[in-house]
Amino acid sequence: MVRQIEPAEAWQQAHRGELEILDLRTRQERRRHGAPPGARKVSVLRHALWPREDDTAYLCQHANRSKLTAWRGAPEIAGGFTRWDDTGLPVEHP
Repeated sequence: MVRQIEPAEAWQQAHRGELEILDLRTRQERRRHGAPPGARKVSVLRHALWPREDDTAYLCQHANRSKLTAWRGAPEIAGGFTRWDDTGLPVEHP
């Protein structure tokens, strides 16, 4: 079963320090589209094999790569960064 967290809930938890957002996107995607404040860039390969399940949620551009971690039990942010941005949540640009 895939565990999903809605973007607004993920932002609220991250803002309160209860959740770390782990960003699976490339540097190019982060430069082009920005990133949630405080999101940490992580390796897709490493985290697909050994995802963190505690106090984290994975994010990618369209919620495709994050399925690799979600299938192993880690939560993902529903709809990926596209939905995050469409929801109007904060975005930091480099």
